[in-house]
Amino acid sequence: MARTKTRRAPRSSSAIDAPGGSPPFSLGRPATFGFAAAILVAFAVLSVFSYTQKSATWDEPLHLAHGYAALTRHDFRVDPGHPPLMRMLAALPLLAVPSVTVETSTIDETAPIDWRPSGQSNLGHRFLYRDNDADRLLYRARFMSVMAGVLLGLLVFFWAQEWLGSGAALLALAFTVFEPNIAAHFSLVTTDAAFTCFAFGTIYFLWRAANRFDAANIGGCAVLLGMAVATKFTALVLGPIIVALLLVSVFWLRTMSPRQACLFAGVLAVTAWCAIWAAYGFRYAPGPMDTWLFRYHEDPSVLERVPAVLQLVKWIDERHLLPNAFSQGILITQAYAQVRYAFLAGAYSDTGWWYFFPVAILIKTPVSLLALAGAGLLHVRKASTRNGAAVVFVLVPILVFLVAAMASRINIGLRHVLMVYPFLALLAAFACKALLERKRGAIVVAAVAIWSLEFGRVYPDMLAFFNALVGGPAHGAEYLVDSSLDWGQDLKPLKRWMDDKGVTEINLAYFGSADPAYYGIQPVYLPGSESYVPIEQIKAPRLPGYVAISATLLTGVLVDESRRDFYKPLLARTPEAIIGHSINVYWIDRPWWN
Repeated sequence: MARTKTRRAPRSSSAIDAPGGSPPFSLGRPATFGFAAAILVAFAVLSVFSYTQKSATWDEPLHLAHGYAALTRHDFRVDPGHPPLMRMLAALPLLAVPSVTVETSTIDETAPIDWRPSGQSNLGHRFLYRDNDADRLLYRARFMSVMAGVLLGLLVFFWAQEWLGSGAALLALAFTVFEPNIAAHFSLVTTDAAFTCFAFGTIYFLWRAANRFDAANIGGCAVLLGMAVATKFTALVLGPIIVALLLVSVFWLRTMSPRQACLFAGVLAVTAWCAIWAAYGFRYAPGPMDTWLFRYHEDPSVLERVPAVLQLVKWIDERHLLPNAFSQGILITQAYAQVRYAFLAGAYSDTGWWYFFPVAILIKTPVSLLALAGAGLLHVRKASTRNGAAVVFVLVPILVFLVAAMASRINIGLRHVLMVYPFLALLAAFACKALLERKRGAIVVAAVAIWSLEFGRVYPDMLAFFNALVGGPAHGAEYLVDSSLDWGQDLKPLKRWMDDKGVTEINLAYFGSADPAYYGIQPVYLPGSESYVPIEQIKAPRLPGYVAISATLLTGVLVDESRRDFYKPLLARTPEAIIGHSINVYWIDRPWWN
């Protein structure tokens, strides 16, 4: 009698269901959703108030100019450095504002190979501060980022509720939206924040699909993946994460068959490809003229820096497999990423350090979150099989994103690893649940209290947050600058300080793309001022007088060593004021340079 072979069936979905037993503290459904709504409303109110206190950060004018041009003219040439989806979503409320204009004639007059960052930044500056009313546009666009933060909070809440119960879900939600780095960037028009939301949502629905393989979960994962790849090129890192987690589902959890995993991967790949084309209006050319195409692959400097990427992009472009702005955008961003000025704890580099992001996370994350996430990590070994399986979906994204960032040479801001924070919040909630089960609720209460103090201490200057391990925001500039501290956001507070002191004119070395004159500041522009300032307006300071210098310029990170000494003597002086932790103001009566 022939033996019949039997195929091992996939394990029940309970393998990664919420753990058995009653949660240590739980609430009824109405109360749970009521508290969650209150947390999200508080986040939105605090975000709106904080962003009205801040000038535009360095990248915001360009993001918004590109989004508006793409939305109204189907012109994707303004800045190919990012896919356009979130930029267009941010610009969506501007359609209701009359008489908004974006001037793209300079692009028409420029050869595609010569359209570079300086021209792009000047166009963004003109769009927001010359041709339109900056705050009128910026407030509306920033609110869209706040809504993305609300969506992220909901995704974290639902994941934690399904996994850990209602009490832990509320903690995870609060840990996410009141994490200072999350709160800072979800108040700005950036691609970093939106990508964090969409990337997290992709993994959340992947976790759900591993739990229950159905059309709703597959569709949710596909849609959010499509939004992620249409928002930021970093979404390419999601590829290995998805593959790794599908392998976990097939060979460890056995909640998917190999055939199901392959089908899932195929759906995701096709959706991502279609989403890229949809984001660019299903057009190959980046603008209204089919003959105007980016050709960065013809630039010898690009060939020298990234020869392998160049050949791949050239092959893709020859076959029109992706929109020209998308493929060439990847090429030029990879080329620029090979050499970028960076600063870390007094050291300078143009190729970065492998340990930059671990250090940045260590000093810019609330101490409570570090401690709770660490406790959650330690608890993994003691966790049940069900909990351990779920934690894999939390840990793998953190590890892959962090390793990818450590391999990158772009060391200019924590925002490039912002996507790890909602996963850290889940890990912290996991630890809180374990502590509460062991009757150690006092530790959780203490952690939340310390977190609240740290957040309250820095609000509304969340971008400049540094934790107590380095002495708080007052010492942040000793370790990190650029978008980790000083991104051009504090012209408004500078103007308020000037009004309080009766100062009518100030010597200004400002790192940012906002316009001081728009905020009522009459500056004498000093060396280091940005490209939109005509060279003839950059002068020696009028002394005696007040000198305001952005922390990024004060460190000298953006100039070569021969020019780094210009502002360095001021570091030994005690400033009259420090505005938003990002601009130092000095009273100077005689030249300080040699």
